[in-house]
Amino acid sequence: MRNVQQITRQVHRRRALSIIQGHPELRWLASKPEILDTLGRIETDYALLVMAKRLCELKPPTAEAVEMIQRNREFNALADEIVHVIKDYRKRHPDTTRAEILRALEAANTMLTPVGEEGAQPGKHQFLQRVRQGDAVTP
Repeated sequence: MRNVQQITRQVHRRRALSIIQGHPELRWLASKPEILDTLGRIETDYALLVMAKRLCELKPPTAEAVEMIQRNREFNALADEIVHVIKDYRKRHPDTTRAEILRALEAANTMLTPVGEEGAQPGKHQFLQRVRQGDAVTP
């Protein structure tokens, strides 16, 4: 008798196999059940194919491949949340341009980047540090 985890793994494995089967360049994955189990958890077919192609290029050991897939899923979850916030903002501000969004993302990136070793202060970020030093900061 199989348990729920075994059935779930099999469902994910079959999904991954069905998506990659039309791609001969991904044949290497067909004999990697643990990797397929994890690949099958990726939400979209496109994202699964992109990751599968990358894995076939690198051919990492199973444990490393599984870790890469899991990190990628977490990254995609964060990206998805950011996209939802931007879409919500654009509903309230429909005239916002793509260039403005990209500048805002660059500014957010700067705010999240810690100050270099020299002069580093806990809790202070480059954006705030530059503003306090009187540097011009463009949004």
